[in-house]
Amino acid sequence: EKSKMPSVLASRGLGRRLHQSKSLLAALVAVGIAPCFVSPFSRLPSSCRDRSPVALGPVKFVSKKGPEYAPVDVELMYEEFTSGEGGAPKGLERDLITKFFGDGDHRGYGNHEEALINLRKSLEAGEPFEGKDDQDGWIWVAADNSVEEGITLHLRRSKPFGYRPFLLAKRDKVGELFEKINWKVARYQLNQKLGVYDMWGRKPQPAA
Repeated sequence: EKSKMPSVLASRGLGRRLHQSKSLLAALVAVGIAPCFVSPFSRLPSSCRDRSPVALGPVKFVSKKGPEYAPVDVELMYEEFTSGEGGAPKGLERDLITKFFGDGDHRGYGNHEEALINLRKSLEAGEPFEGKDDQDGWIWVAADNSVEEGITLHLRRSKPFGYRPFLLAKRDKVGELFEKINWKVARYQLNQKLGVYDMWGRKPQPAA
């Protein structure tokens, strides 16, 4: 019996130490400062499950700012759009109008004349449009270009920052655009993103 006493005492001492360790760990978990380590004989505390050491540190929240665009001289842009002699568009401009305001397809087929009439009616009505209405008297035909859909057209009643400004008209004088439109300018504007960059990839200069 004497030979068994040391092992019994040792096991009792180990039991007391484990009990003390568990009590200390429980206290630390209660106040939220316990590190995620335990002895081989205890279960992982619930506060430490599925958490990495990085997650235990302070979290820094970074606010994202919206995009910044260069100022746009709308009056000057309108003068450029109306620097031509009007008439019907050709090539890409014609096919885009026929596709999104008529019965056209991606191959360029469709009733081009009817689509141009529909475009004018949509500009005069100001419908349907996307985005907000600035109520500044302007109506835009904006173009977007994506890998999935290619070039698409839609109307906007606010400056189409970040989009390609395909056409620009005065809400109360839409006919003036069609009488004087310069289709070369429309083609040029397809290569720009309003307030972002021009066809050479340069940022536009602030309006004077």
